[in-house]
Amino acid sequence: MVSGFWKPIRLVLLAGVLGSTLWVLGRAISTHEVKTISEQPNNLPEKISLSEWELQTSSELEPEADLPRGRQYQYRQRATPLEVKVRLMISDGNISRLLFVHTPIKSANAGLQIRYHTGVGHYGVLVHQDRLYLSACVNPRGESTVTEPQFMQNRYKYDLQVSRVLPWILGQEPLLDQRCLWTLMSMPLPPNTKPDRVAAEEALKTLENAWYSWHRWWELNFPPAQ
Repeated sequence: MVSGFWKPIRLVLLAGVLGSTLWVLGRAISTHEVKTISEQPNNLPEKISLSEWELQTSSELEPEADLPRGRQYQYRQRATPLEVKVRLMISDGNISRLLFVHTPIKSANAGLQIRYHTGVGHYGVLVHQDRLYLSACVNPRGESTVTEPQFMQNRYKYDLQVSRVLPWILGQEPLLDQRCLWTLMSMPLPPNTKPDRVAAEEALKTLENAWYSWHRWWELNFPPAQ
């Protein structure tokens, strides 16, 4: 008798929950706006402090092909200049492909050496025409990455969390947050350094320390999803 009494009520409640869920999903889909690359705002800050570096200038990078707007920063540490280019983009996290398609260092990215630093993540370094380069994706969650498998592993590990289900249902955040803050740092090698010696260990150490400081800043200030 008891189960017979509650059965229709339970069906009504289930129908209500299902209807509400479908309404929320429909609203999320109908209100979702897709902006072209040129329409996407540049929310990158004009100033970012790096430990032991003095910021000289920063300027906006215009959108190119399938790249969104970005920003370029110029730093100096005594006589050593440092250039940092950054774009916040939807990506598969393949840094080697980004370097090949969107930078002049096409032939050199085959020599990209992947390194790892605890608490920061993976990053790639290479030498091209007397300059030392460092590049990686700063991830919305998790450590930095260089390859597509590393990037997607972060998505599955950090994005598929219970706490992110409701923002996803409401259309506030994608389920897999594939935003990559593509960073490309470079500085000149000391004179007379052979290109095949990614040596100039001091120069490499200096560039890596700048990267660690850069990554720490973005860990605390990664732009919220829009």
